[in-house]
Amino acid sequence: MKHLTVAVLVFTLSSIGFSQPKIHVDKTNIDMGVAYNGAVKKARATIKNVGRDTLHILGVSTSCGCTTVKRPRDFLRPGESDIVEVEFNSTGFRGKVEKHLEIQSSDPKNPRVGITLTVDVIEELQPVNNASVVWLGTVPKGKTVEQVIGLKNVSGKVITLTGFKSSSPDLSANLSARRVMPADTIRFTIRITPRKTDYISEMLLLETDSNKQTQVPIRVTLMGVEPN
Repeated sequence: MKHLTVAVLVFTLSSIGFSQPKIHVDKTNIDMGVAYNGAVKKARATIKNVGRDTLHILGVSTSCGCTTVKRPRDFLRPGESDIVEVEFNSTGFRGKVEKHLEIQSSDPKNPRVGITLTVDVIEELQPVNNASVVWLGTVPKGKTVEQVIGLKNVSGKVITLTGFKSSSPDLSANLSARRVMPADTIRFTIRITPRKTDYISEMLLLETDSNKQTQVPIRVTLMGVEPN
């Protein structure tokens, strides 16, 4: 009887272990290719429950606010699968970029699965100082400051600037429609007036006639402070 009890216990424990959920992700490294600065790139991965019990998806997190995820269903029965959809906003990035997302599930042996996203962000109009952000330092609230911006045409073709959009009426540029020849540099002045004593981040979008990069984003940042 003792041996029978032990055998039943071993069989029961084995059955419990055998009936556990198990997550499988078809790709843990996704190359999103090339993106022009300002473009949104999309990718997807398939997750599947290859175990013998229901798999619960507890959450999906990303390493950056530039990456958003449409999470899959909350649970997958044995044999079921679903899609994780990812969007990466390349605005303000340059060169090789690597971002990460993590899927948390009820798989007892593999509760956290990571996915690495890589993308090569390029530009047709490149800042002459190679900076992705214009930092203006500390500026008294209500004071207008100016900064000269230089962009070089590295596209190998003629690009016409047709105008600009601003994320705030406090940020503007003295930029009119003009053509920029290959390898030429265009310079213009931006102006911004902080209205609060806080960190300020605004976006200027230069509009072009290029079908590859219709908008060139320029992020302008500063720290608003109280006037002396």
